[in-house]
Parts: sequence; structure tokens; C-alpha cells
Amino acid sequence: MDGDQTPEEQVEIGESDETSKFDDNVELTSVFSFSLDQRIMEGCVISAVLEPDGQETIVAVSVTNKVIIKDTETSLNITETIRCIAAAPFGEGYDCIVIGTDSSVICYDVHNNLTVFRNDVPDGVNCFAYGKLGDLEEAIYCGGNCCIWGFDKSGANTYWTVTGDQVTTMCLSDYDGDGETELVIGSPDFEIRVFKNDLMRAELMETDEITSLAHVTSGCFAYSLNNGTIGTYVLKERQWRIKSKSNVSKIFNFEEQGLMVVVWKQGKVDLRFAHNGEVLSRDSVATPVASATLSRDKENPTVTVVCLDGKVKGFKVQKATHGAIDKTQQLIREFGQKKHNLMMELSNYEQEEQLTEQEKDRDFRIPADTDVAVVFIVSCETQLLSLRVEASHAIPIRGVLIFAEGLFEGESYIWIPPNEHQSRSVIDIPLVIDKDSTNDLHTKVFLGHVDSNKLMVMENTRILPRFCRFTLLKKEFEKFFYMPTCFVKFKLSPRAVKLSEWVSESFTIDSSLVEIFDEGEGNFKFMGLRPKHEKSLMFSIDPAEKTFTIFHDDIETVGAMIQSYSSFFQIQNMESVAHFPDVFKEAEEILEEMDPMTEVRDRLTAELQERQAAVREVLIRAEDAIAIDTIPNARKFYIRLKANDAAARQAAQLRWNNQERCVKSLRRLNKIIENCSRLRVGEPGRQIVVTCRAAIAEDNKQIVTKVLQYGVSSQ
Repeated sequence: MDGDQTPEEQVEIGESDETSKFDDNVELTSVFSFSLDQRIMEGCVISAVLEPDGQETIVAVSVTNKVIIKDTETSLNITETIRCIAAAPFGEGYDCIVIGTDSSVICYDVHNNLTVFRNDVPDGVNCFAYGKLGDLEEAIYCGGNCCIWGFDKSGANTYWTVTGDQVTTMCLSDYDGDGETELVIGSPDFEIRVFKNDLMRAELMETDEITSLAHVTSGCFAYSLNNGTIGTYVLKERQWRIKSKSNVSKIFNFEEQGLMVVVWKQGKVDLRFAHNGEVLSRDSVATPVASATLSRDKENPTVTVVCLDGKVKGFKVQKATHGAIDKTQQLIREFGQKKHNLMMELSNYEQEEQLTEQEKDRDFRIPADTDVAVVFIVSCETQLLSLRVEASHAIPIRGVLIFAEGLFEGESYIWIPPNEHQSRSVIDIPLVIDKDSTNDLHTKVFLGHVDSNKLMVMENTRILPRFCRFTLLKKEFEKFFYMPTCFVKFKLSPRAVKLSEWVSESFTIDSSLVEIFDEGEGNFKFMGLRPKHEKSLMFSIDPAEKTFTIFHDDIETVGAMIQSYSSFFQIQNMESVAHFPDVFKEAEEILEEMDPMTEVRDRLTAELQERQAAVREVLIRAEDAIAIDTIPNARKFYIRLKANDAAARQAAQLRWNNQERCVKSLRRLNKIIENCSRLRVGEPGRQIVVTCRAAIAEDNKQIVTKVLQYGVSSQ
């Protein structure tokens, strides 16, 4: 727990034991405050240098969809709905404002009062990241719905790739510590994806929607989730995390000092150690936060927090004015509590030794060698996975507490008997899992006789396998097997010497049956467990052709299995042949609809512009009629204005409906391409994305489904 903990922040998990190498005699200090006199849109605040040799200034988006610049009368009116904003050094010694809307990305030069470029992004822009990605030149990267775009300072499209879901946040960070930056993105599907150039490098599964990402240091980045969790990853491993009842607005790092500032939407501003999340100093603003920004002055950086009501407050990190922080009393309290708990436990054991057997029976004492077994049990009849908790010596179980992120609502599950006299020594807790992800189940089991006034608490941790929704099918339950119609076939890797090792780690299978996978040939049938009980799985190994075929009807699950297989055996590149007829048919239908939808969109856009021009013309004529005091003519013009306005609204609605249809189709097509790329590993997977995009751009759509099915090497 944090030393300066508030009731909103109550859980800390996996704190790093690393000793701090940085000065803890620092604090947050408020240095200025003012107001923008406008209500600000959440997430749309930046600091930028807009003039050559100018000073940094605050740029924000108001709730009226205007871009406002501090201390100037300038405001930019954007006709499209603004979603996000960023600054990019595209000018000669100054920044340009980059605006993401629901249909385009706009780069505006305030100094020269001109639009540098405006590019259509059909599915809209949700977030930005500027910098150098791998060996590519510096660019502004735009996160959209299932895809990422990159544009250089001239507006040229230098980067494009697809992702598995909408991109809600992103940052550039050296994820693997190799000296080159990778693109780290977060999505509502609980996954953090890492791209090295346009190839997906890694996927990290979290327990809620990713809301914020920030570079911390080489090989380390910070993240926050919609459920209030914040933490850091270091080289694929989570370093620490805490959970709060608040939500994070922004995270900033001070790399040289080893510190980070976390700005919460409810108004808290925390200064923390980056290596373990410990709070050094805390301040706050009075109203909810819209966003925050960090100045570029490395010698004297300032965190500027902008509230939803337009109030602005600045903070600096500086030496604590009251001297070094004394943590002695806090440590004494912590060790005193540990000592008390250990003394109580020791006293219980000493009392146990002094009692006779008759006294133990009369006092309902639990034997000292009592043990609790926590195992996974599969009920083939009900096709259900359960967690079995069994106490030795037939000791009644009075309650079970399970903590597992993302598995239960509220991340925990409590079992208590409906009546204390119905306590038993063996219980089964059903597990219905929605995602293919590894999870840690932390259990606390409370043991004790019904008439006893003391309970024993036993703790246990079990790892839930990633594909625990499948179990090896026994012959007597063949009726539950549904032969899949879809499959993926690929060459067996020489690295995959013992397939049983991967199967044992990834599936819920009796250890005595795992060795059959090392026989090198055969069909291995798996039964789907709820909620996968109507979708079966089969592995087919052909030693003659040296092929491995996975039969299953869910393309996302098959892709996850292939990525898990290749990661376990460290396979860098792998081709495959896929057969998902329904998916490929859907892709063909979308491709056939693309040209007609684009034509309709262009026609509706032209019609809308005509209607808007007519409205403007009639409005001007009506105002002129009033100015020259011809009221009858003005009345006629206003009647015509009403009709033209209704027509313009109808045209706008038709265009919006068509746009939504286009966006949904493109989003689904990008999702299909991404799923098919995951059926391959390494460069073959990347080439799927590149080739499909080139084929669509060159109007060579007929080869797209062949590429999705057979890969690029077949073309």
C-alpha cells in the first residue's frame, strides 16, 4: 500500500522489490494557475511552440468543437467533429497542430495560417503519437478503428497496418531495449499490442480497456486501464501495478530522475517512483480533469493540468522544502503489525502442542498437518470446467475467496455455504471463461468446524492455462464432438520436438494423457467447454508430410493458438494455408461493396455541399432584404430557408448513414485481414497485411481472398 493512501486507492499488486536508486527528497509544487474561460473537451489538450523562437503555449479543444490557443484571439473552427489533437514539429523551428476528426486528419500551420495537409481517414482518428518508429522517418501516427496510419510532414502516407480492435491510445517506446522504438497501442479488447515497424512484436493481455500509455525508459512503458489500474511493463514482464477507484487521465515520465507523474480524472496528481509505483508527493486540482501536458524544458519541466471547466494549474517537481521524508514511523508500524501476526500464529501452535487429544476433539482443533488441494476438474457430461477445493482430514470448508483479474465480476468470487451446517470438505466452483488468456487464481480457503470459534486460512495459487476452454476428448464422450469445417495447415517445426510440453502448459489435460502428443502422428480431438461447448477442436499430425493441422471454426482462437505455439517453440517465421469459407466470403462481399459505397458517398457529399450552399445563399438574401427594409421578400426567403435547411439536414443524415456503413465494413475487413495475418508468424504474417493493402489500393481485389487463404508465397 502507498504510505499516503486515500480511500480511493486500495489495492496494490506485484510491487517491485528493487531498491530505489533515485532521490526521494522531492515533491510536487504548484507554480501557477489561470483559466481559459472555456469548457474543454476531455483528452484534447496539448502544449506547442506555434511561432519560430516562440514560447510554449496551451492549445485545447472546447466543447463547441473549436481549437483555442491561450493568450490569443485565434480559434480554429472545424466543421467535422474533433476527437483528438497533437503537436508535430513540421514547421521550420515551430510546431503545427494536428487535428484528428471522425473522418480525417488535418495538419494546420498557425504561423502561416494555412492547412499543410488534410487526409481522409474513413474510420476516424482516436489518438496520436509523434516520433521515429524503428528505421522509418519521423511521422505522426494516427490510431483509428482496427488500423494505424502514418503521415510525414508533407502529408504523404508512410505507414499503414491493421490491428485487432479500435486504437484508443498509443505511444512510442523502446519495448525490447534494442535501441529502436516500437509502437505500443492499447485497445478496448483488453490487449496491449507492440509493433516493430509494421510487424506485430508482442501482445500483452490485460483485464480491462487500455486508456493510457506512456514511455518510461528504455525497455519500460507505463499503462492504465479503465478499471483504475496503473502499472509498468519491463521487457514483456509486468513490473508493478496498483488499482484505484479513480481513472487515469495522463501519465508523464521524468526518465533521468526515475519518476513519473500520474494525473487522475477526478483531480489527484501523484508523483511516483517509476520502478515500483510508490507515491512521493501528491497534490490535486479542485474540478475534474480534461487532460494534462508536460513542457519540453528538460531542465525545468512543468506539468500543466487543464480541467473540464477551463481552469488550469501548473506543477513542478523540485526538492522538498520540509527536508527529507521520514519513513521510519511507517516502517515501524508495518513491522509491528507483522510481528503481531507472527506472535499470534506462534501462540496458536504452542496451544496446539499443549492440548491432549481429548481436548483437541472437544475444542474442534484442526490438525497441524491439514492441507488444501486446489485443482481443475472437467465435467464431461455438463461440459464445464470447475475449480475443486478439497480439505484433508474431512475438515469443513466454511468459505472460499478467489481473486482472478478479468475472470469474475469485480475480479473476485466468494463462496460460502447456504447454511453453516451444510459445510463440506470438497466443493466445486464453476469457471466460465470468455477469453483465451492465462490467469492467476489466488485462493484463500477458510477451514473450521461448525461449532469452532476459530478458522484456519489456507492460501493457494493456480495458473489457469490459456486454452483451458478445451480438454482432450475421451472415447465415451464422442457424442460431444462436432467436426469443425475450418482449419489451418502448416509445416511442423523442427523446434517442436515435444508437443506435449506446449499442450500441457496451454490446455486443461490430465498429465497422464499428455505424452500421447509426442507419438508424432494421429488425430487428437478436444471437447469445447462452456461457453465453447458447441465448438470442438482437433489436432491432426501427419509425419509423412510433416504437417500440423488445427481444425476449429473460430479464426481468432486458431490465430491465438498458432501465435502461442510459435512463441513457445521460438519460431520466427511460419507460413500456413487457411480454410475459413465464411470469413473469406464475407471479405469478398465487403470488397464488392467498396466501390459502390464510395460512389454513393461522393454523390451524397456533393449533394450535401449543394444544399449547404443553397442555405447560405438564401440566408444572405434574407438578411439583405431585412437590411433594405423589404420585409415581404425577407419572409419569402425565410420560408425558402426553412425548406432548404430541411433538405440539407436530410442530405447530411443520408451521408452520415452511408459513412457509418462504410466505416463498419472497413473495420470488419481490417479485422479479417488482421486475423488472417495471425495465422502466420513473422514476415509471412506482415506480408499478408502489406499485400492486401496494395491489392485494394491498385483495385486488384480479386487476389485478396487468395492471399488470405494461401499466403503471399502462393502469389
